[in-house]
Amino acid sequence: MSEPHVLRHPGPATAPRIAAVPCRADKRRVTLRAGRPLLQAMAEVAGEAGAWFDLRDLRLRRLAFVRPAPSPDGKHVAWYSATTVLQDAMIDYAGAHLGLRDGEAFAHVHGLWTDAQGVAHAGHLLAEQSELAFDQPVDLWLLEGARYESAPDTETGFTLFRPVATQPVEQPNALLTSVRPNVLLEDALADCAARIGSAAPRVRGLGSLVGADLGPGATIDDIASEVVLTGDAGAAAIAVGFDGPPVAGPPTPGRNRVCVTFELLLLG
Repeated sequence: MSEPHVLRHPGPATAPRIAAVPCRADKRRVTLRAGRPLLQAMAEVAGEAGAWFDLRDLRLRRLAFVRPAPSPDGKHVAWYSATTVLQDAMIDYAGAHLGLRDGEAFAHVHGLWTDAQGVAHAGHLLAEQSELAFDQPVDLWLLEGARYESAPDTETGFTLFRPVATQPVEQPNALLTSVRPNVLLEDALADCAARIGSAAPRVRGLGSLVGADLGPGATIDDIASEVVLTGDAGAAAIAVGFDGPPVAGPPTPGRNRVCVTFELLLLG
């Protein structure tokens, strides 16, 4: 893989490069209901709060997703592929940030899934177009004091999640963050860990990278990849590019810059 270069987005670079809001995160085991869009099922258990969902070993009746693709114009550095719809698919692992877009529930979901023929796929799951096969339990972290809200971003030209404070909280135990383009992933993790005051916080997160370098045999050379972190320390990831199979492994230091955005929840 070539050295990840610094991308030039259509708009001017915006400060700060990392936005972070302290909050409280409460882990719960909940049941997502079938017979409705996955987004609705997630919103039903979270209410109006922001949340992170660990979606693991879930059977879906319908799973709709996109992967990154070349930009069709000069308004963005990359874009999305056409939607792929799988019937009877299994989410092996996906992470989901639940927040608001235009005042309504919206989920940003990246992960790895398998189709009915056993072929692995990865990318950006469309929760509003996907549906569970039956009721299934998941882990979520319900947030107090912060959530993601979508807003147009002049730097990238996309509408992106940004963390916003919702109310004061005593003794915060988590940090909700968003990372802007060209920041090295390990620098973002170190910066956020320092803010939360923990040398080894648990990490949940997803976003896009300029390509991806997840170790030998696990690299992507495209200008954009969709990524989800795996494991408690954020020391491993799953990524997919414009074409080809997903790759997985530990992000190589100095080789993984944020492409458009990276959304991290750190748990102290």
